[in-house]
Amino acid sequence: MKGDHISMSAYIDDFSMITIVVNKPFSIIPSLSLVDEKKVLQPLTIDKQEHYHDQVIYKCRTRMPIDLKNRYWVTFNETRIPLMIGSIVRTEKFDSLYFDDSSLGANYTPESTTFKVWSPVAFAMILKYKPQHSSTFIEQKMSRTERGVWQVTLDGDHHLTEYMFVVNVNHEWIETTDPYSKSVTANGVHSVVIHLPETDPEGWNRSEKKINLRSKTDSFIYEVHVRDLTIHSDSGVLNKGKYLGLTEQGTKTTNGFHTGLEYLKNLGITHVQLLPVADFGSVDETKPDSAYNWGYDPVHFLSPEGSYATNPHDPSCRIKELKTLIYTLQHNGLSVILDVVYNHVYKREESPFEKLVPGYYFRYDDGGNPVNGTGVGNDTASERKMMRKFILDALTYWMSEYKVDGFRFDLMGIHDVETMNQAAEKLKSLNPGVFLLGEGWDLNTNLAPEKKATLSSAKKMPSYSFFNDAFRDNVKGSIFPAGQSGFINGNNDERIKHHMKQVMRGYAGQHDTFIKAEQSINYSECHDNHTLYDLLSIRHAFEDELMRRKRQQLALAFTIFAQGVPFIHAGQECFRTKKGEENSYNLPDTINAFDWNRCESFHKEVDYFKQLIKIRKTQPLFHESSSELMEWMVPDGALGFKLHLPTTDIKDGASYWRKALLLFNQTTKPLDIPLEENSWTIAIEDESFCNRVLKEELYRLEPLSFSLLYSV
Repeated sequence: MKGDHISMSAYIDDFSMITIVVNKPFSIIPSLSLVDEKKVLQPLTIDKQEHYHDQVIYKCRTRMPIDLKNRYWVTFNETRIPLMIGSIVRTEKFDSLYFDDSSLGANYTPESTTFKVWSPVAFAMILKYKPQHSSTFIEQKMSRTERGVWQVTLDGDHHLTEYMFVVNVNHEWIETTDPYSKSVTANGVHSVVIHLPETDPEGWNRSEKKINLRSKTDSFIYEVHVRDLTIHSDSGVLNKGKYLGLTEQGTKTTNGFHTGLEYLKNLGITHVQLLPVADFGSVDETKPDSAYNWGYDPVHFLSPEGSYATNPHDPSCRIKELKTLIYTLQHNGLSVILDVVYNHVYKREESPFEKLVPGYYFRYDDGGNPVNGTGVGNDTASERKMMRKFILDALTYWMSEYKVDGFRFDLMGIHDVETMNQAAEKLKSLNPGVFLLGEGWDLNTNLAPEKKATLSSAKKMPSYSFFNDAFRDNVKGSIFPAGQSGFINGNNDERIKHHMKQVMRGYAGQHDTFIKAEQSINYSECHDNHTLYDLLSIRHAFEDELMRRKRQQLALAFTIFAQGVPFIHAGQECFRTKKGEENSYNLPDTINAFDWNRCESFHKEVDYFKQLIKIRKTQPLFHESSSELMEWMVPDGALGFKLHLPTTDIKDGASYWRKALLLFNQTTKPLDIPLEENSWTIAIEDESFCNRVLKEELYRLEPLSFSLLYSV
């Protein structure tokens, strides 16, 4: 307001409270009123005055409750100020009044499609749509229910109809896509109606219910980026960097080394964990080679990413090809875990969530500013009823429509325990063996500590496994090169050794956190931070590379044989390098591509990895809860553990190991290990498989090596 140099804005903060924000205090308290479209006036009473930074805030009361179906203005010296949506959307009363559990989005049948979108704060809503083969958009008014759902039904077959919602919120008309979009046009410009059965690949059974009965501790998770695994020039894959690239059979390097799907099939892993495949915002789908991203910048949570599709302009293509990938992996004995990112959006202001219900889906501080525990500028508010509903709806959709076997939750500590437990209950009703895991980091978001789905809440969330940073840090040291070193670096500190003993018992120094070993995701490398090879290259820069590789193989042995769930980052088995880059989320393929030539050159190490997996999978004492683990007396600089399987757990005639001895040498010198018993056979020695019977009372453990001995 230029006349008196006062800049003013007004917000609805409760059903009877208006907040007026001005750049300087009123010299004389003016006459303030609330007026609606019918020009009904009601005076506003100033309850209190507050100062926040350079602004003055007046809290005002209304005489009558505010009706969100109306538009309002605040009058001030004969000037009208539009009344905007404020923190009212974050009140319990708002959640209670407007929670709606109906089926949102475009609900398709061949005869008609009903469009439903939730926006209790909208004054009006229009469906803007363009049928297939049409060149122009048509507009259709939508009607509002009491709980703020806007809907309209279009007769006829609307498969592949493009659509948008045009919404009047905060006194302006804006366009938005549907947050429940099952597919979108290239780069998510428009939402698209989809007849989902038409996207099913050959062999897809819509009525089949996916059931997984494999226990978590019998699982091996292998983390893969769709583009990384096939984009290399010598991958032998035709559809490089695409969903279909990982479905191609028999792919090889020019020298005949298996790549892609064939490689995954032969590793012995049980689960392929795909980095995000839901639509993300940082790669131009029409020019997919012009940029790279891991995909942790979600836009449309129910639609597959188009840059991995062979035709991003065809809304059916991305769905069909992702289904084909999932189907192919599963029919080759591999379960599929999706990495899902519900903790934030790519750009809050441009998100359909924010356009439809400003301020509702995200967390804010007391000053009304978005909190940033995720580090990307916004945190979603899973504790609010419609955000919780959205997360549950999205998970249920991916499981039922795409038949995935599990979910990995990015920055799960941002979410609340109640939402995660409701999700687990729902998903387990669909598949009792669904694999649920997440990052339980405690991040600075506006949620009470006891409600956060963090590592400290593991006992409240028995269906979830958690990335175990204590395991990671004790094995390899801090993720930061200048931080504390770990066991494989030669750190002989008593605290480290104590925690390493806990590592092998499945608690990783956090025995007050987990209920059971299967809650521990044991890992020493993932897509985040340096690869272990690169980290060791920095930490041991003047050491021979062979020695560094031996350190990495020590970490691999710990990861595979510790009680819990082994997690391997793709390429860890062949010393994957990202050329020293710590955070490669948006760096080119020259940094991120899985190097098949390097994998080929380290084929012996790959075979060693396969052998370790095979031993853990085939020998019950490594995954039976009844196995007894005790410390083995070893010289300083080594760790030793004896596993014992009770005789009652051994089936008649089975050639199972009754005892196993796991020995780790963190020093650069050989160590003599007293055996005390004379019934040991060597299975693994110095990164080689062997089957040699020992008769000596002392066993020579090579420098920086792992040995595995057994007795039947």
